[in-house]
Amino acid sequence: MTAVLEHATQETPRSAGKKADSERRCLVAGELKPRAEMIRFVIAPDQSVVPDLSENLPGHGMWVTASRDAIQTAAKNNLFAKAAKEPAKPDADLPDLVARLLRKRCADFLGLAKSAGIAVLGEGQTETAMRANKLSLHLHAPDATRKLDNRYNVSECDLFSRDEMGAVFGYDQIVYVGILPHKLTDKLKLEINRLRPLLISPLLTDGNEGLE
Repeated sequence: MTAVLEHATQETPRSAGKKADSERRCLVAGELKPRAEMIRFVIAPDQSVVPDLSENLPGHGMWVTASRDAIQTAAKNNLFAKAAKEPAKPDADLPDLVARLLRKRCADFLGLAKSAGIAVLGEGQTETAMRANKLSLHLHAPDATRKLDNRYNVSECDLFSRDEMGAVFGYDQIVYVGILPHKLTDKLKLEINRLRPLLISPLLTDGNEGLE
């Protein structure tokens, strides 16, 4: 194992560039962390601090670990203004703002999954797809009476209520949703993982630290 780790540190310029592109320095911790675990912020013309979840807004990007404590610390200690060297006015409840935006982003990806035809709806259908090892992600309402059978090794999420999932898929209520493997599924999992530490009472589980 040691030999493998030592070999892995001897990166070619190309692999080093890929690693640098996938990491950002946290404004609070001062450490390089995976980009997928962070939130990019920019300062708008009105000096408000804007969460740039799609990472494409113009301006000086400032990266903070996706956690309530880190984002609150950055806002409270005026770190955005210090990093950008200009006035910054973060929202009084910046962690909650980021959580709301991430929650909407997750719902948007669920809608795209519906359009792409990679969503399976209903308890029976998701169970069948799970048994056939076709699912990559399983969502169920927090009050669902039947939980995921972990022997299928499918990532699980109980972030959305039955009303919220119903609204995404055009029904009054939906309790169970399965998502097939797809690039959209990978993006949805990433957003779920960024949202998880921002929830006061995390609702996302798969038996591990995050969704893989």
